[in-house]
Amino acid sequence: MSALKSSFVTGCWTVGSLADAATLGRLASMDASCDVVECRVDCWPAAVPQALGALASCPVPALITVRGPDEGGRHSLTTAERESLYRRFLPQASLLDIEIACLSDFRDLICEARDRGVLVVASAHDFVRTPAAEELRRKMESAIRGGADIVKFAATAQHSGDLATLASLLEESGHPPLSVMAMGPLGRISRLLMARLGSVLNYGYLDAATVPGQWPAARLRELVMEINT
Repeated sequence: MSALKSSFVTGCWTVGSLADAATLGRLASMDASCDVVECRVDCWPAAVPQALGALASCPVPALITVRGPDEGGRHSLTTAERESLYRRFLPQASLLDIEIACLSDFRDLICEARDRGVLVVASAHDFVRTPAAEELRRKMESAIRGGADIVKFAATAQHSGDLATLASLLEESGHPPLSVMAMGPLGRISRLLMARLGSVLNYGYLDAATVPGQWPAARLRELVMEINT
């Protein structure tokens, strides 16, 4: 697991987000579409037994996300329900995605994940705007204090200045491993730009886009490989 952790905080990887339970049957062939599969458990909590079985044959690492309702999660899951779902997947997880705003609610889970060698991706999502760079830096510092291995920002970009704000995080010296992307009309462009600048996790979709501006994962992976060669 230490080699895996090292590669994820330094490489450039395509994440395929799985938001439809019907796609679970394709987990055995995920290596053709992405480097990491994101299981959006909040989208299909009733399909957890099926997912746990399917992950046993998945050839790529699994990133487990149980998104809270305040940042786009579905089914309005409580903190206790989310923690229970995270724990069910912990033995098969390589990464967990937990919102920066919720890190303190999951302190025990984060400690257990770190003991198991599971990476913690601390995320923040803004579906209205792109926060100022200083605000994003404060969130980044909070994420690292809360136990993050990777910090993820997804913000809504209205113009090129928003892309410049997001890109500046990747261009600063000494930053932690970052996953950075925009949503909205400039989302697709942003995902290529940020991957080229060093975003370590770059998200596409496996079945249907969960936010505007996503690429199909297989196409994103192909493009990211092209621009980084």
